[in-house]
Amino acid sequence: MNTKNKQSTSVKEKLENFWYYYKTPVIIVVILIAIAAFLISELTSSVSSDLKISLTSQNPLTEGSINFNEGMPGLIKDINNDGEANITIQRTFLGEDITSDENQTYYQTLMGQLSDKGATLFIFDKINLDRMIKKDAFCPLNELIDISSYGDRVIYRNDVPVALSLAGSKVLSDMQFTEDDLYALVLFRRPEDTTDPKRIAEYENAALVLAELVKQAEAN
Repeated sequence: MNTKNKQSTSVKEKLENFWYYYKTPVIIVVILIAIAAFLISELTSSVSSDLKISLTSQNPLTEGSINFNEGMPGLIKDINNDGEANITIQRTFLGEDITSDENQTYYQTLMGQLSDKGATLFIFDKINLDRMIKKDAFCPLNELIDISSYGDRVIYRNDVPVALSLAGSKVLSDMQFTEDDLYALVLFRRPEDTTDPKRIAEYENAALVLAELVKQAEAN
């Protein structure tokens, strides 16, 4: 065997020995790299939210596609400076009977949203409004918008205005909402939210959307 063949054999043997002893850690490293690449891709491709809207009803709210970004173009501010003012939507279907395992899961998810930080605009149907308005979790609306002209649309909790009826909203109608008996509330503000510029901007976005929903309802 010539020198070249000996060298080739030697390299092959080294690779085989390396693989024999280090196969497991190499596989683990490759898997970890693949996972890291996937997570980075997901994070960089996803659009950050400038306002969260949580929809909860006992029936599906739409026959088409609910899209507040298209329904209210250019309305809210780009808080995180990612180049796009984006509204993200969470949907929960919660009926009258919440004792089933599935509905309990939905209910607990909703409770988690109520304990979150920052502004979330909640839209409930009547049955879920009656259920959720009892929770001390919603911001007095007169801290966010001027409610003096909204009359019977204002819903109170212990004399505090916390919800507005959205009946007749053209924005919601254009998004093919299948029911008109809907109400909007905004998540409560923690003391630290009143001095945090990002949180202040989130609540300003919530107020802009809320006022637009009612404005277009009043115009009909």
